[in-house]
Amino acid sequence: MYAIIIGSGRVGSALATALSGEGNNIVVIDSHEDKLRRLGPEFTGQVIVGDGTDIAALQEAKIEEADALIAATGDDNSNLMSAQIAKKMFSVKRVLVRIKDPNRVSVYKEYDLETVSATTLAAQKLAEMLKTSREIEILDRIGNNKAKIVKFELPTPKTCDTLLRMIGSGVFNPALVYVNGKPELRPPDKLVPGAIVVGSILSEDMKRLNRLFSGKKS
Repeated sequence: MYAIIIGSGRVGSALATALSGEGNNIVVIDSHEDKLRRLGPEFTGQVIVGDGTDIAALQEAKIEEADALIAATGDDNSNLMSAQIAKKMFSVKRVLVRIKDPNRVSVYKEYDLETVSATTLAAQKLAEMLKTSREIEILDRIGNNKAKIVKFELPTPKTCDTLLRMIGSGVFNPALVYVNGKPELRPPDKLVPGAIVVGSILSEDMKRLNRLFSGKKS
């Protein structure tokens, strides 16, 4: 993938380093040369000192060949402008935009831009953590968070029995069970104390899973 990242602050530099490390072709544009130094030796892409809203800088980055552009500066207005140029003038396939003010999401959607709001994500994550037992790790979310992929360790025989009932009723769908570090595909006989379970569950049923670790009956 060939992607252009506008902004080399904490978010932009971390993203650029991660994508570069995965073997992608990355160009980072920032008007402050000192910020580009945040990329460090791990970054193997290209850097351009310039304004992400400047067409000449974008052309220097060969925007017409880019698969994606990510506007990741700390300024919402600049990000919107860079994104609009990429989308409307150069027809970049994927345009992602970092926004600080979540109230602007509807405006960005009108321009067919994909947005990420750190404020919204942080609030959602904290609320989810508050409602989820510390013993349960959420690995992924499915279908706009309608379901979750979770991972947890079974502490007692009682939790094993309860989980078996949840599996039998279709509430929980196990994918892998690790016993002594070895993965097995959905073997009910491996649901023993100390086993680590990975599986899927509807978000609306998470309360029942939380009860495994609260001492309450399911």
